[in-house]
Amino acid sequence: MLPDKSSFVTIDIDSQLHISFQSSAEAKIAIKELKLKKKEYAFVKREISQQQKIIRAEYTDRVRQRGSKIRGGGSIGRVVRTIQTINRDGDRRALAQQLTPLEQQKNAVDGIINAIDQAILQIERYIIENS
Repeated sequence: MLPDKSSFVTIDIDSQLHISFQSSAEAKIAIKELKLKKKEYAFVKREISQQQKIIRAEYTDRVRQRGSKIRGGGSIGRVVRTIQTINRDGDRRALAQQLTPLEQQKNAVDGIINAIDQAILQIERYIIENS
């Protein structure tokens, strides 16, 4: 995010939160900016969760449409069941691989939201001490 000249709050690429203010009035504005940023990141988190929900729903539909494992069949049946198990394990692994980057993004957003909450508390403490 590019720093705005009138902004008291910036969040850089490394998810580091930078806040600068000189007075209680500026601190109050910074709190408002932080609350707005928190809402923005909460929206991003909801979008990521929605993407995860769609991926899981698609996987669930595929699972519901596939048939049961075959029964019986002796040694040939055993081979077929083993292949079915391998395919199903692969499907679960593919699901996990699709969800992992989204989960990492969601955790990063959670970290930013927590940092924003901590910053708000610190600024409110500053305002109380300097009022």
